[in-house]
Amino acid sequence: MPTKKEKVTFICDLETKNELEYWAKEEGQTISSLVGRIVGEAIATRQGKKPIKKEAEPEPANIHELVQRNLNKLRRHTGIKNLKQIANAEVLPTKDNFLLIMQALAVPENLQQKLWFATYGNNSNHEEGIENGTT
Repeated sequence: MPTKKEKVTFICDLETKNELEYWAKEEGQTISSLVGRIVGEAIATRQGKKPIKKEAEPEPANIHELVQRNLNKLRRHTGIKNLKQIANAEVLPTKDNFLLIMQALAVPENLQQKLWFATYGNNSNHEEGIENGTT
């Protein structure tokens, strides 16, 4: 059952904003996710409840797993035509599609690098149309 979320805007000083950006980047989250978690924990503490810790989903091992987990979101936010084939590990994404996927999902840079090397290895000259090294 999806949770209903509302957008809340707040004003803070530049130092706080910079700290939130650093903290969010360090944890591989967006600022919005981080602030939501912080506020949720503060409200739970104020109400005398223990904050509910959601188990973190493990990092995807490769681009195929990432696309599989986020297929619907990627369909809505990218123009990539062969997402299902990428998710099923039938084809590799082109470099441009890889970047579109990373951008659409706001993947942290350190995870982008891991996924890049898991997907292409040290081959930075990946050509469009190469299918999992079988062509």
